[in-house]
This record gives sequence, C-alpha cells and structure tokens, in this order.
Amino acid sequence: MAKGTCPASQTISYEQLKQFGKTHLRTPATQQYLNDDVVVVVRSHVSFLEAVAPFTKRLNASSVGRMVKEQYQMSQLEANMFGAAMSQAFSHCMRSGGKATDGSKLAKEVVAVYKASCGEGAQSADGYGKKRSSSSFGFSSQECESPKRTRGLKKHLSSPSQIDALYSSGSSSTQFKVITYSPWYIKR
Repeated sequence: MAKGTCPASQTISYEQLKQFGKTHLRTPATQQYLNDDVVVVVRSHVSFLEAVAPFTKRLNASSVGRMVKEQYQMSQLEANMFGAAMSQAFSHCMRSGGKATDGSKLAKEVVAVYKASCGEGAQSADGYGKKRSSSSFGFSSQECESPKRTRGLKKHLSSPSQIDALYSSGSSSTQFKVITYSPWYIKR
C-alpha cells in the first residue's frame, strides 16, 4: 500500500461519526439519498460531508448505515442504502476534486467538500493536527495531489548497429537491459 498506511487508519472513528450525524444530518429523505445523480446527494447532505471531510479519506458505508439506523430508527435496508449513498457521494467528491485542475466544471458543493478535506488547519485522520496548505482551489497541497508520473529512460533500438554502438560506448556506469522481440509474422 502507498506510504505504509492501512485503509482502516484513514477512516473516521464511530464516535466522531455519531457526533457529526447528530449535528449535521436531518431526517434522511429517500428522494434525496436514492437519487441517481450523485451531485444531488452531495447537495442535500453537504454540511455532513464537509464536517467529516477533514477527518477521513474515505467514508465507510456500513458505519454510516449503523449510525443512521441508531439515530433515526431506520430499517436495516434503508440504513444500508443511506450509508452506501453517503459513501459514494463522499468518494465522488474526493475523486472529482483530485482530478480537477481548476474546479470550474464541478458543482460548488463538490468543491466545498474537497476543500474541506484539504482545508487550512484541518486535522488529519490519524489525530495529529497537521496543517495543510491550500491554494485558491486547494490543489497545491502534496497530500491532495494525484501522484506524479515518472518517466524512465527508454531507448528504442531498431538495428544491430545501434545495439553494438550502445555496448561499445564504454559507459559502464549505466546498464541497459536489451529485450528483443520477434514479431509473430516472421517465420523462423
């Protein structure tokens, strides 16, 4: 796994989740959390998602379902559907915010949840009060950026003379692995 963290350390504690649920959730309406459009789900529960965002990288659907079942006396099926909808909405905000370059095409609620996860003075999921720097949209933070792709040295050798030139250059400090492929259409 990346950076040696396990997924369980990136989730919010159940006690914190219950507290945020009491403070920021209204009685769940099925028209809101069962909507096919994820942005509608985010818009109807933006205060809850913003409150949870600084403390976690992913929202556990079963924990949210259990919290809602206890708090609003919902059936197990409804609570599971609500938890899955909240988890999907939160991951949509994190994924879309991480991919966006300036946030102009995203809904303002999605941007707000993503900013809350990268916001100034936010505490991280592991409890240490790390401060994260943010730019105008929050993408300069190393924690919120997508990993950069690294390019390796690639040499394409098309003739035997180029292979000979590579080995006869006298460069013993760099070593190359030469792999030759024979196309399937050449008969041996």
